[in-house]
Amino acid sequence: MKSFFKFLSRHRLFTIINIVGLCLSMAFLLLLGDLIYRQTSVENYQSRGERIFALGNEEFTMSHFRVGQKLQDRFPEIEAWCSVSGYNAMFDIRGMEVNTDILVVAPNFFEFFDYQLLTGDKHKVLEAPNQMVVSKKFAERYWPDGDAVGKEMVLGDKNDPDGHVTYTISGIMDDFDRSVIPSSHECVVNLESHKHFNYSAYTEEMNNAGSSVLFLMQREGADLRSKTDAMREYMKTFFWLYRMDAVKQVTLTPLSTLYYDAKECSFQSGDLNHGNRDMAHLYVVIALLVLVFAIFNYVNLSVSLTTERSKEMATRRLLGLSRLQVFLKLIGESIFFTAIAFTVAYLAALALQDKAIEMAACQIDLLKDTGIVTIIGFVLIIAVVGALAGFVPASILSGYQPIDIVRGTFRRRVRQRWSHVLMVIQAVFAIVMLTVTLLLSSNIREKMHQPLGYDYENILQTWGINNLSQTQRQTYRQQLLQLPEVDAVGFGYGTPLDFLENNTTQADDGTVVSMRYLMGDSCFFNILNIHPEKTYTDRGAGVNHQLLRQFGKSDDTREIVNTKGHMNMTISAVYPDIIYQTVMNEEKHPTPIVILRTDEYINDTTSFAQRQYGSPRMAIVKYHGDREKVERKMKTLFQELTGHEASDAHSLEQKHQEWYEDYERFLSVLTVFTFVALLIAILGLMAMNSYFVSQRRREIAVRRVFGAEVSSITLHLLRTVFVQSLVAAIIAIPLAYWLAPTAGSISGLHVEMQFMPLILSLLIVLVVNVLTAALQGWRAATENPINNIKNE
Repeated sequence: MKSFFKFLSRHRLFTIINIVGLCLSMAFLLLLGDLIYRQTSVENYQSRGERIFALGNEEFTMSHFRVGQKLQDRFPEIEAWCSVSGYNAMFDIRGMEVNTDILVVAPNFFEFFDYQLLTGDKHKVLEAPNQMVVSKKFAERYWPDGDAVGKEMVLGDKNDPDGHVTYTISGIMDDFDRSVIPSSHECVVNLESHKHFNYSAYTEEMNNAGSSVLFLMQREGADLRSKTDAMREYMKTFFWLYRMDAVKQVTLTPLSTLYYDAKECSFQSGDLNHGNRDMAHLYVVIALLVLVFAIFNYVNLSVSLTTERSKEMATRRLLGLSRLQVFLKLIGESIFFTAIAFTVAYLAALALQDKAIEMAACQIDLLKDTGIVTIIGFVLIIAVVGALAGFVPASILSGYQPIDIVRGTFRRRVRQRWSHVLMVIQAVFAIVMLTVTLLLSSNIREKMHQPLGYDYENILQTWGINNLSQTQRQTYRQQLLQLPEVDAVGFGYGTPLDFLENNTTQADDGTVVSMRYLMGDSCFFNILNIHPEKTYTDRGAGVNHQLLRQFGKSDDTREIVNTKGHMNMTISAVYPDIIYQTVMNEEKHPTPIVILRTDEYINDTTSFAQRQYGSPRMAIVKYHGDREKVERKMKTLFQELTGHEASDAHSLEQKHQEWYEDYERFLSVLTVFTFVALLIAILGLMAMNSYFVSQRRREIAVRRVFGAEVSSITLHLLRTVFVQSLVAAIIAIPLAYWLAPTAGSISGLHVEMQFMPLILSLLIVLVVNVLTAALQGWRAATENPINNIKNE
C-alpha cells in the first residue's frame, strides 16, 4: 500500500475528484436506502398485517365507519373491523390551550393493530366515549413527572356546561413510527367523538362517505378479495355512494402495501403517510447513475494515469509477480480507496440527514437502522463498488507485458482506446441530467404561476370564526378595518385553496357529479376577486361553466331540475371556471362549483349554508404593508372577543405554495442529484482534459518547434473536444426527451417539451468542456517545448 499512498499524494487532483465523487454518490445512496427501507417496512411489524385490508373504491381508499359492522354481519369472512379518522383539535390542559392532531377510532383499535400500548389495558383503554390514549412524547411534554394517566383534557369552552367535553387519559402509547398514521397524531379517542368534530361522519345516513379509513380483518384461511363483487351489490342496498353509482368498484388494499397503493386516502387533519413507488424507484435509479458516474470518473482517471504506474507494475512483474497477483493488488487498492470514501460518505450522510428529512418529508434514522445485517451489506457494497471501479485499470496494467511498457506502446494503446469514449459518456450524462431538471423546473414554475381565476396575494385567512356570534363577527370586522393596513374583511367556509364542502349527485343521463360549495359574504368574494359573468336573479345559487357542462346544460340555462339526483337548483349567476386547489388536479378532474353568496351573514336558519354547516368558519383579510401587525391584531382581537387563543393566520399565497410541496420536493431532490452529477462531471472533465492534453505534450512540443502558433495548436486540440461534444449531444438529446416526460409522469406532472432547457444544457456542458480543454491546451502550448521533448 505504500506505493499506492505515494501515488495518491503525487496526484492530488485524482484523489480529490474520486473521493468527492464516491463520497457524495454513496452518501445519497445511504440516505435513499434508509428512506426506502423505512417506506417498504411500513406496518410490517403488524402480526396480522397480511389479513388486514383497507376498504375503498376506484376513486379513494376511504369509507364510513358504520359500513364496517354491516359488512361483518353479512360476510363471515370478516373477523373484525376498525375505523380510523383524524382531526385537528384544541384542548385545555390545566388552563393551557394545546393544539394537536387526534385519531377517532373504533374501541378495538389497540386489539386490532399491534401499536404498542405502554400503559393501560388494550381491551379497555377506549371502552368509554370520554377515554383518551396519548402518545409517549405528548405525555412527557405536558406531564413531565410521568403521571399522565387519570389526567383530564377539555375540548371546547369549559365554562359552558353544554359546550365542552372532558376526556380522561386512560393509557399511554408509543409514538407512531413506520406507520401510515402520521406521528403528529398524539391522542386517540373513541369513535363516539365524531359527534364533536364532524357530525356527518357519525350519522346513520352516512352522509360523509369518506370520513374514515375502514380496515377489515380477514379470517384465517378465508379469501375476502373474492367477495368484492358481493360487497358492492350489498352496499347498493344501504350506502348512497353505491346506490347512485357514484363509485362502481370495491377495492381491498392490503395494509402492507397501503403506503404505496392508497388512493386519495386522508384525514381532515392531513394526509396519511404515503409514497410513490415509481418515484422511489426513480430516486434509486438516479442515485445509482450518480454512483456509476463517480465510478466512471475513477475508471477514467485511473486509466489516464496508468502510464504513471506502468514502470512500477513492470518492475513487479520482472520481480516474479504473476499477472493475477498484480491484478488482485490493484483491485485491493481500489477496494481500500472505496472503503475510505464510504466511511466519509457515512459521516456525510449523518450530517445531511436532517436536511434530507426536510426535503423528503419522510423519517430517516440511519444510525438507528444500522444493524449487523446492514453492516454486512455495507461491506459487500464496498467490495462490489471497489472491484467495479478498479477492474478496468487493473486489467489494463496487468494485461501488458513489461516489454510493452519499456517500448512505450502501452501508453499509445491506452490513449487511443479509452480517452474519447469515456469523455463522451460523461458529457452525455451531464446533458441529460441538466436537461431533465431544467424541463421539470420550468414546467412546475409555469404551473405554479398560472392564473387561478381568483386573487390570493396579500390575503390572510384564519379559522375558528364559528366561535363568534353575529355581533362579535361585526365587531371583529369593524375593529380590523380601523387598521390602516387592512383593506377588507370577509367571512366564509373556505377558499378554493381549502377542502370545500362537497355534494355528490347524479345527472339525468347517469353522469355522477361531485360538486364543491364555495360560500361566503360579499366581502369574501370581493377580496378573492370572484365575480359572475352573467347575473340573472338575487335568489338561487351561482354555478361555474364546468357544473353546467357536467349536467349537460348550456351557459344560458336558468334552472337545473334533476329527477334522478333529486335536485332542483335555480341559477342566479354563471361564474368563470376557477382552479380548485392545484392546476394539475384541475387538468385531470375539472371541478364543478356551486357559489353561494350573500350580502351579510345573519343568524338565518333558512340559509342553506347555516342550516347545513353552521356559522361561517373562517375569515379572510385583504391587507397591504405590515403583515405581522395585521396578524397580531387578528389574534388579540379574537382572544378579546372569545377568551380563547386564536388559531394562526396564514396567507393564501403560502397555502397556494403548500399545494405544490410534493412537486417542489421532487424537484429539490432532482436538483440536488443534478448538482452532484454536474459537479462530478465538471471535475471529471477538467481532469480528463488535463490528462488528455498531458498525453499530447510531445506532439504539441514538436508542432511548436516547427513554428506553429499557440492559437492554432489550441484550436487543433479543441477540434477533438468539439467532435466529442457533438457526439454527446446526438446521444443525449433523444435520451433527455424520453426521460423528462417519464420522470414527470411519475411525479404526476404532465411535462410540455421545451427547446430552451436543452439548448442551455448543451451550452453549459460545451462551455465547461471547451474552457477546460482550452485552458489546458494553452498552458501546454506556451510551455518550453524543449522540456517536453527532453522528458520523452
